[in-house]
Amino acid sequence: MSASAATIQLILTANPLERAEGEVAVAGFFTDERPLRGGAARADWRLCGGLSRRIESGDLSGKSGEALLIGCGRALRAPRLMLLGLGDRHAFDQLRVSDETRAAVERCARLRCDRVALAPLGIAPDDVPRHAAALLAGIRDGWREAAGRSLGLRLCVPRSEIATVRRSLEAAAVAAGAAEVAVSVPDAELDPR
Repeated sequence: MSASAATIQLILTANPLERAEGEVAVAGFFTDERPLRGGAARADWRLCGGLSRRIESGDLSGKSGEALLIGCGRALRAPRLMLLGLGDRHAFDQLRVSDETRAAVERCARLRCDRVALAPLGIAPDDVPRHAAALLAGIRDGWREAAGRSLGLRLCVPRSEIATVRRSLEAAAVAAGAAEVAVSVPDAELDPR
């Protein structure tokens, strides 16, 4: 890999989305799943139900390709939240994990956000290892248009899953020949609490 080649640093964090560092926090939601879940639910709580109100008013439906970028003030550690529609829950599979993740990372690249906090899109917290290859493929494909820039992506996973997710992502990177991807876990994340 040349010195000018883009690198992707996947940093696993046990911090929930609202406490994860980044220029933008990214979460998704489904058309057919209420109340909101995962990172979207946590962000909605921190935003005092602002996301739920937008959904109820019809501003957002959750269709795949739908996106909302909002300023968060101090509600989240990241100053902006990107909320993405993921389509129907029952139609969400590993191909969609890859596609929706790619679309999210492409949006971040176009916004020139190189530090991203991501709640895995549409994946249950304990199911991330099974989707590691699809998740990695989406991240790599989405960052291709970043023109030599490096990405620092904080992936929010439960503390109990960090070791398993790390092994799964490292194995997926090796299998894909993804030399530009490095998976890390800050020492503070390894301390049991």
